[in-house]
Amino acid sequence: MIDGILTDNDRKAELSFAYLAALAAKAGYTCQRGPQPDMDSIDATIRSGDSMRTQFDVQLKATSAPDGKEDGLHFRLSGKNYNDLTTTRMTPLILLVLELPSNEAEWLECSVEHMTMRRCGWWASLPGSEPTDAASRMIVVPTVQRFGPDGIAPLTARLRGQKP
Repeated sequence: MIDGILTDNDRKAELSFAYLAALAAKAGYTCQRGPQPDMDSIDATIRSGDSMRTQFDVQLKATSAPDGKEDGLHFRLSGKNYNDLTTTRMTPLILLVLELPSNEAEWLECSVEHMTMRRCGWWASLPGSEPTDAASRMIVVPTVQRFGPDGIAPLTARLRGQKP
């Protein structure tokens, strides 16, 4: 890109927000960017239309070099982000890791007929996990926790403390 202003990491971050916003819209939820500057690892907030107006915050990450294993997607978080995610909060905070193809040309395709973002996102909830003093921490995001439009309502119910 000759006149692009975003770094590769910035573009991945923007794509992860676009992924979240698109899925939230399809499911009928709102998606709002988190406060700036980001001091609490909150990149976005999802709000429902239920009578309690349930909401949850999201820390967004993206990778084009996933480390997938049998037990899930292994992902390294900074110590600060990890510790923010382990804190129990009034508004739950989850991690969403968007997996992108290693070939950048496949991240997003757009034509008259369709717009396609390749791969998908996975979520994890870490409250109650042991904080770390290390600069970074490897976590495992279970691949059964795919973040899609059909999974937002059950996730909201789970975060609300109800059975989906």
